Amino acid sequence: MMSNLNDLVSVIIPCYNDHEYIHEAINSINNQTHKNVEIIIVDDGSDIKTKNILKAITQENLTILYQENLGTSAARNNGINHAKGDYILTLDADDYFDPVFISKALNYISIDKKIGIISCWIKIFNDKGIVEMSKIPGGDLETLILFNSASGNYLFRKKCWFDAGGYDEKMKKGYEDWEFNISVAKAGWKTVIIEEYLFNYRKKNQSRNSQANKFHKYELYKYIYIKHKDLWNTYHELMIENLFSQMQALELGSHNLRKTIDYKLGKGILTPYRFIKRVLLFYKK
Repeated sequence: MMSNLNDLVSVIIPCYNDHEYIHEAINSINNQTHKNVEIIIVDDGSDIKTKNILKAITQENLTILYQENLGTSAARNNGINHAKGDYILTLDADDYFDPVFISKALNYISIDKKIGIISCWIKIFNDKGIVEMSKIPGGDLETLILFNSASGNYLFRKKCWFDAGGYDEKMKKGYEDWEFNISVAKAGWKTVIIEEYLFNYRKKNQSRNSQANKFHKYELYKYIYIKHKDLWNTYHELMIENLFSQMQALELGSHNLRKTIDYKLGKGILTPYRFIKRVLLFYKK
């Protein structure tokens, strides 16, 4: 079954100080082979430079919403509340999709009425080019309860958003896409991955994702697990096994690091004595 060319896709782009990249994100939607799209940019309390660039954008199918800085979840919810399409595409303002993604995603989603989310493999890049190729696996709750197996930028049915209760606006520090994916799966929807590299993720030294991984990871894990504590009844053995595997890996890594530090420390302490020994041997000759 092919997608209907009349299917309206509402593209939601939260934007926070992304004046350098917003045009690239917009152009990636304008260049899609599926043309029936509306673009909703939600300015999440950006600086003046970004606001001026947004105000200069003139495009018939593009709407800009302004809000105070409330975070990505609130921005996406705001945009989706204004969306006219039955299908939603989420896109961060510093990333972009390849031109065929929407068409291929709609083709997949039209095959099975229980498919709710369509994602794809990811090209990770920085200013120097592509640095990593990620084959995200997708999967059901058994996978999602352990890690986020789908990108936060994808196409989904608007009904999934209603069923999941929207994006959790308390999760301002990150991982809101993972929590959303779990909620969608709990509502009975499938997540499918297109096994092609159709999404381009910009890796920056300072980003919300990197800050979440460095400073808030376990706080966010705890929040998600407590919110979805009902899943413990079904997956408690799997989650406990995963927890102890992670603890074992951390302990092993710490042990190996300690051995390395001890070796370097010992080598550093012995170096001057070895030098003195070499000097004494030289003068004995």
